[in-house]
Amino acid sequence: MSYAGRNAAVQHYTFDVDARIALLTFPWIRFTLHGHGTYTRGGEYSVHFDDVPWFGKGYETMPMSALDVSNWTSMYTMSVAGAQGNATILSMHDVKKSNLVEARAQIDPAQGLQQILWTYDYGGHVKLTIVPQAVSGLYFPGSEEAEIVMPHYRAMAWATFSNYQLAVRSSTSPTVTGKR
Repeated sequence: MSYAGRNAAVQHYTFDVDARIALLTFPWIRFTLHGHGTYTRGGEYSVHFDDVPWFGKGYETMPMSALDVSNWTSMYTMSVAGAQGNATILSMHDVKKSNLVEARAQIDPAQGLQQILWTYDYGGHVKLTIVPQAVSGLYFPGSEEAEIVMPHYRAMAWATFSNYQLAVRSSTSPTVTGKR
């Protein structure tokens, strides 16, 4: 089973992202972030936020490699845990020792990663739900919702993605698609 090859023609892409974050426990802060992301096959996958609040300094650039299915074989041991409709449910465990008890991912063969739930041994979890959007006939995140529950706090985050710029390998040469 290889979901990593689903967007195999895509060599590189950039995108814009707007995120809203709400801490649902004291001090109940809410803020919005604007940024841009970059993906390069076999390389960088990250989001850089502009104008991060003072308490978020040091987190301006967030690595996103944990969401790239092609990285999972080096990060996790994996087994098929079941199916839901067309989607396959994977049970994943860290290759190296960590606080992660299990990651469960729901992957649609056409639309890619739809949900991933990381569960930790200290009682916390992070659940990320992804709603895909079609860009030039390929699927990329359109929006995401994250539920973050840790022993002493709870937060929600929502993100929307736009302005994808794709560099796609063709049989003759790379091409770049327009904004969507």
